[in-house]
Amino acid sequence: MKNLLCLLSAVVLIGSMFALPCYSAQKDVLLQTTSTWDGAKYKKMNIKHPEVTVLNIKIDVGEALPMHKHDLVNIAYVKQGTLTVITDENEQITLNPGDCLPELVGKYHYGKNTGNVPVELIVFYIGKKGTPLSVNK
Repeated sequence: MKNLLCLLSAVVLIGSMFALPCYSAQKDVLLQTTSTWDGAKYKKMNIKHPEVTVLNIKIDVGEALPMHKHDLVNIAYVKQGTLTVITDENEQITLNPGDCLPELVGKYHYGKNTGNVPVELIVFYIGKKGTPLSVNK
């Protein structure tokens, strides 16, 4: 019995020397904000029936989206391309791959592909269930 315990202990000890290392996940904060890109502060959100939608949006070279607004909070992540966002007051911001954009809420704007490859965005929306993601002007 004593020999068996010694053998089991040796197996556990040797096995632990060859165990796979523990990996820790790496995380990078891509965006943390209390306002949209033009500095407008987010209002208190009391969403009774929240709904989250995630879209993959592609915009061809030279293409512009229609003038529109959002009545809910949304964040765009640029996967590819160069996107310029322009408000109806001619404020603008240009984004490149890896950039995050806290979109405007309640303010008309449009996005235009100003680069030489298609733009690809991942856009995260959160708001009351049934709220349109965007409203054209």
